[in-house]
Amino acid sequence: MIRIDLEKARPGMVLAKPVNNLQNMLLLRERVELTERNIHMLRSWGVGEIWIDGSHSSEAAFPVQNADALQEAIDRELENRFANVADHPLMMEIMRLAGKQIKRRLLRRETEHGTPAS
Repeated sequence: MIRIDLEKARPGMVLAKPVNNLQNMLLLRERVELTERNIHMLRSWGVGEIWIDGSHSSEAAFPVQNADALQEAIDRELENRFANVADHPLMMEIMRLAGKQIKRRLLRRETEHGTPAS
């Protein structure tokens, strides 16, 4: 479990603790995977810090240019594999989720073992 500034929060990170506003109203429960939308909502409520699951923290520390190159490579591979079903919305959602999972797995492996994500 790691405490980070909300400005460092990225979609895909998982909350390790619930997030409440100043009036102690629950905004997000623990184990919620962050999205752009709920990060924006937390900012609008004035939340400054959140606790995230340590197994998802590798994305926060990963340099943006390397993460972008990694994402491009993952996207190309998935587009090749899903080329025959690209017109089906459900298959496109499966492809998107598979890409997120692959990226997390590669980034975690690099953080834990020091091997380049490729």
